[in-house]
Amino acid sequence: MSEHGKGILAVIIAHNELELVKLNIQILLGELKDADSEIVVVDNFSKDGLKEWLLAQKNISYLIYKEKMEGYGQILDRVREQFGTQKDLLLLRANYFFTPGSIACMKEALYSSTEIAAVGPVCNGFAGEQRCAAANTYREAIEVRNRLENKMVKTAYLEGDVVLQKGSAVAALDKTIPIPQAVMGKYRERVLKSGACFAVAKQAVCYAAVKSKDEPYQAFSPQIYQQEQLKQLLYSFGDIAYRGVHLYKYLKSDFLVGINQQNKLQNTKRNTDILIWDSDEIELSTEEEAARTRQTLESLPKKDVLFVTLPIRRMHDGACIHTCMESFIASLGEEQYLDLEFRIRLEEDAQYIPTKNWYPVLKSTVARLYGTKQVDKEELSAFLQEKFINPLEEVLNMKFEDGILHHCLLKAAYMLKQRDGYMEFYKEVVSKVQPKVIIYSHGQDMSLTYLRDTALGLGVPTLEIDHGVRTVDPYHKHLVYADHLVVYSSVIADKCRELGNDRVFGIGKPGVYEQVSKPEYKYPTIVISFISSLENEIFEYAKNLALRLDKQKYLVVYKAHNSERWQDEEMERWEKEIGNLQFMSGALDIRDMVGMSDIVVGIRSSGIFDALPFAMVKVIAIKDRAKNFSQAKPNEILREVAGMGEIVMAEDEGQLYQEVMDYKRNVMYRNERNRFYPEDARERFRELVSRYLIT
Repeated sequence: MSEHGKGILAVIIAHNELELVKLNIQILLGELKDADSEIVVVDNFSKDGLKEWLLAQKNISYLIYKEKMEGYGQILDRVREQFGTQKDLLLLRANYFFTPGSIACMKEALYSSTEIAAVGPVCNGFAGEQRCAAANTYREAIEVRNRLENKMVKTAYLEGDVVLQKGSAVAALDKTIPIPQAVMGKYRERVLKSGACFAVAKQAVCYAAVKSKDEPYQAFSPQIYQQEQLKQLLYSFGDIAYRGVHLYKYLKSDFLVGINQQNKLQNTKRNTDILIWDSDEIELSTEEEAARTRQTLESLPKKDVLFVTLPIRRMHDGACIHTCMESFIASLGEEQYLDLEFRIRLEEDAQYIPTKNWYPVLKSTVARLYGTKQVDKEELSAFLQEKFINPLEEVLNMKFEDGILHHCLLKAAYMLKQRDGYMEFYKEVVSKVQPKVIIYSHGQDMSLTYLRDTALGLGVPTLEIDHGVRTVDPYHKHLVYADHLVVYSSVIADKCRELGNDRVFGIGKPGVYEQVSKPEYKYPTIVISFISSLENEIFEYAKNLALRLDKQKYLVVYKAHNSERWQDEEMERWEKEIGNLQFMSGALDIRDMVGMSDIVVGIRSSGIFDALPFAMVKVIAIKDRAKNFSQAKPNEILREVAGMGEIVMAEDEGQLYQEVMDYKRNVMYRNERNRFYPEDARERFRELVSRYLIT
């Protein structure tokens, strides 16, 4: 028998779901015509009569746990042990139901390409978004299927509750994990690491009639269960719209701040003016300033590439450089692009800006030109409470602080007031420039999120340049900030792929080695620079290390984050009290700081990676102890880079001190380039952009 002709082992795992199992068996018996196919129901300690019903069945197989509950991974391992692994494995929770022809469609997609290890159904038609519960009735599921045209699309993500796996790929399942979503997450990671991929069979459609019963898994591992619930909840927020606006994308960082603040994960020095939103009043420019923006819009030329940038520039080598975009922009020919940059003040540093085809726009003129709208804050507050706050508090068993809720409401109101005006502004920009691709960084910024929403409606592809180091979870049309993301290293891109997002390109950072400046002299003392990324303990590490070191031989520098609040008197007091501690402004260009350093220390700051091109600088990363709920997971990346020998990982203060003691000047700490940053990033970026320009 050919591999394509193998039968299917359909496995339903149920807990007190007798009626759902009966309906599912009826559907599956009609769909599985292959004589070699088999249906297995696993009764995980039910008390609703399921086991008695199973004992009376003649046309299905079963496993019954009468007393001892088992975790999801153990159950699947037991199924493989008793029923073999030759058949393809169809896993589905008891509450999921297929529409006619779906299983055959999945089987066809599974064997359409040799590298496909597993395939899933679709319910909403978006690659990478197999949320079967999006259709709540059979009628809705049929309507979804009737709207779909393409039969199959490859993806990096499948919904773990409904998946058809090749028999040869079943071995990647992990029997040690008790929670279904965690088991399937680990499976996805292993399969993607092996170089295989997943696919969505678009004409295979399922729906969920009710919620699944997860009590057994919840009992096994409450902490993992809560994490999985939270992950699914945050993902589901992307589908919730208020008057046509997907609010969670704009408020995600604020909710995460609220969660992290509750868990005391935020630096107490953080600037609360940046942390929270304190007003929904929209700033309006003067009429004269607005007229200047109108002139700028009228003068915009047609270009293939539209860069939209924020006022994030720092002085470096006599020029006011855009910190993360300048080298990417300069990689392209001047005839290809223009840069539309929002400014707080138009004249500020303008004479030092090197960017070609630069069109500055005062941000406050957008609202003046395109207007604002009224918002019913009472209605909006009730919506936020019902759709987001209450579910989060229930899953996390916590209560949000009133201040966080108030500022979320103000931010949402502020956004809704100006969003339509910004989108009209962007529509006019796009109509003038007629770009084939729009590129930006810091996509979570509100003004750029409006840009993403506008481009999505106009059908113009968007590309975000990541400004730091973060891994990105499965693609969601209404949660992402661009269609694709460019990151600085294939290490990061691979991690994103393992998490289920293959819309990430590991391009690199153009000219990263060329930008390394070598000072003519080093300080007579050894300089250890700490880079803050708002970690609670980073300043304590810097202070305690300075106290232990010989003040005649060592200087500890603390580079504060832009969002940290330090009073001049406070910094002066610490510097005087410790003697060999010095504060540096967060506005200082990271290359200038690293260039004067012997050792760079951080916990999860992307500045650690900015230090890598400086081969003579020792880079130390201290173990991150915070369990942060944010999407970014730089500690995983740091440990992988440490495995390459690029950096040193310090577990605690003692190891940090020893690594500092072991430092020697004039030693090459990174002898081989390209371990993290590819050297041909400029060429890679040009090639990527050229894909969008082919008509």
